[in-house]
Amino acid sequence: MIPCQPVDKDNSTSVRTPLDVFLTQVRSDPDFPACAEHVRAILALSSDLNATIQKFAATIQRDVALTLRILRTANSSLYNRSGRPVLSVAHAASLLGLDALTHIAASSRFLEHYAKKSPGILELVTLSLLSANVSKQLATKTDARLSEEAYLAGMLANVGEIVFAYHRQADYLKILEACEGKLMAEKVVTRQMAGFTFDEVGREVLVFFGLRGAPQMAISSEAELLKSSSAEDPDSRIALAAKLGNIVVGASQRCDEEERKKILNHWVSTYGDVFGVTVDMVPKLMERAIEEAQDNLRHLGVRPDNLKLSERRVKEPLEDMLARAEGGVDKQSAIALALEAILETDMFERATYCEVTRTLESLDAVGVLGMDAAAARKLFASSVAFPKRPPLSLAVVMKQDLLVDLAHDVRFRESAFVKAVNPAVFAVLPVVVNRQLAGVLYADRTTACQTDGLLPRLGKIRDSLTHALGLVR
Repeated sequence: MIPCQPVDKDNSTSVRTPLDVFLTQVRSDPDFPACAEHVRAILALSSDLNATIQKFAATIQRDVALTLRILRTANSSLYNRSGRPVLSVAHAASLLGLDALTHIAASSRFLEHYAKKSPGILELVTLSLLSANVSKQLATKTDARLSEEAYLAGMLANVGEIVFAYHRQADYLKILEACEGKLMAEKVVTRQMAGFTFDEVGREVLVFFGLRGAPQMAISSEAELLKSSSAEDPDSRIALAAKLGNIVVGASQRCDEEERKKILNHWVSTYGDVFGVTVDMVPKLMERAIEEAQDNLRHLGVRPDNLKLSERRVKEPLEDMLARAEGGVDKQSAIALALEAILETDMFERATYCEVTRTLESLDAVGVLGMDAAAARKLFASSVAFPKRPPLSLAVVMKQDLLVDLAHDVRFRESAFVKAVNPAVFAVLPVVVNRQLAGVLYADRTTACQTDGLLPRLGKIRDSLTHALGLVR
């Protein structure tokens, strides 16, 4: 068995299981309670009788990635029957309802917390996103009203493995090595080596986050799930969709051909009738899941074409979406969509929109994508990003578009800003609304790339954002 962490002297007289010791380690992580409080705050808002769509919208708009997730869901065929783009968070929230907003927000916060902290967890987070999308497809086949709850339960179905891999990386690698690539050996090996299973960790984590019902049931064993299931109980159908979705993804992405057939033949053949699916339909379920997860994967730094992907989905240009928007567009949604459009050029890794004070003395990063939002706000508010000093002054003071490849353009190599950010290529574009400077778009990447024709593409995105901000200011 993998050695446990030492027990505190104050608790040495109590009997503590390996699971107790591990959970103590997890809860002692200063970031974990903060993440939990964020999720619980969202859940509490949903149970507040005085909570309104406007309160939810105001909370969502503080987070670019979450704003994009809400807008994408609202623009899906399940919710948007008009076919006209929904580009306002308030409008999106009214279409989705409080329950769906809660599930999307809570699950997104949790996974992004772990994905951003450790690149090695990205593969597991990717599997969670795919599980969420397969689970949603399955639930929709029986009752579309259960789709978002199934998405949440599917996303959290392997939460225990994510938490263990994050806090005990070396031990996790030993377990994987001992499994010898066999998914079916995971539970036995994990219990032998750690003294508990990933699912047992997952159930405790969900309790800590205040998530019960279907997400808890989906982590149960097959026997426990069947024992608690009822055809009349929505939670049972959601849990079964999440369980089956997680197994389909695991078998498709983590197993060799022989083990994949064995797992799918048992689970899909046994429970697929509930959702009207067969083993032959699994490849289509996976293709659709990958397609639906593309934007989320891109924001987490996972290139969709590294997965088993069908052809890419072609997105409507930002300027066309703004022109066709139904229900108006709010400022934060416009900013979020512009930042997303910049990253979707596949030429930049990080993008930020900063508002400029009237005296041009400081910047406020109100939209951030591709990097930690708190770190970005601190950076752009600091003296290294003083807007009257190059390179930012060219956009802020001179109102010029700037694209710099530092491998060939040495003008700004010694600037405090470039030294702090350390980009290989960066761009800064002023956003002028009604003849007044409203802010600047900043984007960069850490490796060299071909920049020919890139500035005009960024200019179009900036012009679309300028138009949208002119409508909402």
